[in-house]
Amino acid sequence: MLELLEAHTPEQILRAAPGPQVREFLQSQWWPLERITAHLDEHGFDLIETLEAANDHNSPVVVRCRTCNNISAQRISDVTFRCACLRNVRSSNPASPRPGRLLLTESKSPALHWWDHERNDESTLQAVTVRATRRCHWVCPECARRFEAKVSDMTTEPACPDCVARRHTQRQEQRARWKLTPISEVPELSKAWAEDTNPREVMVADQRLRRFRCPKEHHPRISPLRFLESGCPHCRAAETARTSKRWLVDTLPEIASQWHPTRNGKLTPHDVVWNSKRMVWWRADCCGHQWQETIRDRDKYARLRCPACRTILGSLAWHDPGLAAEWSPANPLTAWQVRPHTATKFLPEWICANEPAHVWSSPLSGRSDGAECPECRKAGKSRVELDHCAAAVEVFGRAQSGRTIRDDAFISRKSWTADISVDINGTVLVIEYDGAYWHSAPAKTLIDERKSKDLLAAGFTVVRLREDALPALGISHPQYREIRVHSTAPRPRAVMEEIRTWLSA
Repeated sequence: MLELLEAHTPEQILRAAPGPQVREFLQSQWWPLERITAHLDEHGFDLIETLEAANDHNSPVVVRCRTCNNISAQRISDVTFRCACLRNVRSSNPASPRPGRLLLTESKSPALHWWDHERNDESTLQAVTVRATRRCHWVCPECARRFEAKVSDMTTEPACPDCVARRHTQRQEQRARWKLTPISEVPELSKAWAEDTNPREVMVADQRLRRFRCPKEHHPRISPLRFLESGCPHCRAAETARTSKRWLVDTLPEIASQWHPTRNGKLTPHDVVWNSKRMVWWRADCCGHQWQETIRDRDKYARLRCPACRTILGSLAWHDPGLAAEWSPANPLTAWQVRPHTATKFLPEWICANEPAHVWSSPLSGRSDGAECPECRKAGKSRVELDHCAAAVEVFGRAQSGRTIRDDAFISRKSWTADISVDINGTVLVIEYDGAYWHSAPAKTLIDERKSKDLLAAGFTVVRLREDALPALGISHPQYREIRVHSTAPRPRAVMEEIRTWLSA
């Protein structure tokens, strides 16, 4: 052992090791230059230099990313997480997504019933979001107390200062009574009492752990007051586990779609939770690549859709396949490798689905927000579409043309532009006119389907006026209808009357 302590070089340490097992362990912990280089190469880095004598996985090294050429100092073990340029970080926890910029008026928050309309401006109500830190005026619906509080605090859990103080006093008074009340006088406790001690001699507020028996034959050791207020902890935990599980198929549908159909036995995406550590088989639909990885790791770090093709989860091609069809193959990345609102280092090129001769460059975020082909847009709205909008005004009393609609229920895009929108008794009717020339391309058909599904998911009623021989979209929903129209014989007034009859049926 003394020789081992006096050794300085790796070779001397290995020679001085007392046995083969010790030598094998020391060799596994030692990182020679060849091993470091191979490790960095596996994870997409080139070695620039070592900052000190590299001898274990915690030693610092200077590396260069092969993708973005960024130079950084990292520990050898940390390069397994890859460069930040290859990380595809999700915006929020899939099991409890953040509300984002959700307006208070569009939310179902109980705080709306507390809003003080007399002291707050109406413009404030129309603009404030559920996560705003602005202090506004509120009125308690129970005691009519007026007070100020942050909007974010009230949307999390609305509370009145007077009512909170009053309930606190009541709890203190009740606790004082429990100190003088034996368990035998409380039916809920005396029925579940499982101790040998006389329940007449034990007070409800006793802090010592006592044995109780619940109707499901659990025997928890818990203080009497806690059992009275919260019930059996075993039953409560079972109920929480039953109601709070988030299954993979509901929480992460894109990952669930890659579940291998035959190599996971009887398991399905309906049977496993979204963050499970279970090792399962996956199959990439793009190239057929098959691999094993835990469900939890699929949604971490690089968040790859396919490790062989280096495509990512949450890509433009997944969210908006219609727009992805206009992504030019000349771009350095594919539509499966960028997200809908990614700030790319290059200006993406696009090819119009209607006129392939129309090629232009535009930021990815702008296109995901609804920007169309600049050459096609110059033509504006067709005469027949404007005639249908005018007919909608005659039949329904009011209609808007080109209204931009945003809703958190939208999946493909953050906003859509409605050809014609009508407010009918608090319900929004969206009428889309699909001309045969502009909507016949397969990419446009995908966009029409995604747009209709997004609008229906947000609670809108959708009617599509499909021109001439355009095929039906195949959407089945009680609030959706398609009407066949003809470009050579438009009848806007009759179409609007047909829509009104359908709505009133």
